[in-house]
Amino acid sequence: MGCVFPRWACMIKRLIVLMFALAAHGVPASAASLSPFALDGAGRSVLEFYPATVVGFSAQGRDLTSVTVKETPPESDAHGPIDLALIVDCRLRQLAATRITEVAKDGTPPTAIAGFKTSDLKPSPQGMYQRFVTALCDGELLGVQGLPAKSGWKHFLESPQRGLYFASGSVRTIGKYRAASVRLYEFGGAQLPDGRHIDARDAVWVIDCERKLGAVAFERAFARVGDQNQAVQSSGDEKAFADPSVVEVDKLKFGQAATGSMQARFGEALCATNPDLQ
Repeated sequence: MGCVFPRWACMIKRLIVLMFALAAHGVPASAASLSPFALDGAGRSVLEFYPATVVGFSAQGRDLTSVTVKETPPESDAHGPIDLALIVDCRLRQLAATRITEVAKDGTPPTAIAGFKTSDLKPSPQGMYQRFVTALCDGELLGVQGLPAKSGWKHFLESPQRGLYFASGSVRTIGKYRAASVRLYEFGGAQLPDGRHIDARDAVWVIDCERKLGAVAFERAFARVGDQNQAVQSSGDEKAFADPSVVEVDKLKFGQAATGSMQARFGEALCATNPDLQ
């Protein structure tokens, strides 16, 4: 079989074989819920994962993690969506994958792993899958329980240009409002109006759940210098970033987020009191 994973499968010479507990052929309508990880420029999900399939195991003296994902190629690709079983070595940030045609109805993790060799593992390819491995290994994936959180951030969603994270445990309720500390990464960097380079923004976003409007209570743009974040520009009360409950909502200017934007999606999730955001 040729490469079923056009972005990076050609780098992997040997694929793993996973045996799943199955109750039906194909991907059943009642399969475990998918969580989105990345969107394309048109807002279509291009990478999703099954939280219930994340499981740790040991093989050949190494601690590994497996997870099932669904990749949806561009609309011009006739192959359509594919399910992939991934095995990740979080210590070395290495990855192996194989295409699967069946997913357990209840998202049951693999009951047996056969034919796997550590030589199947290769360095994570740069880009979306590299970020997925980082989010998995740092305990940042939404809805995944049991993996230790390392960074204090949770991955919410990303597009080809930006990735949105929120600080774990930062969500606050202020009357009809919801507030949270977020980080918006600029993949490839961005510029402020005065031309200065930045790599990301830290902010406190406040959502008026009744009117479906949003406001920024604090924002700090920073550039990555070595292994440090160097502030380039900031506005608002920095204390709100550590504790969004101190925000004085009556002093904020609210506006409408663009439909389908990460800001709008995050606001909807906040106001729905999504347990994964708590």
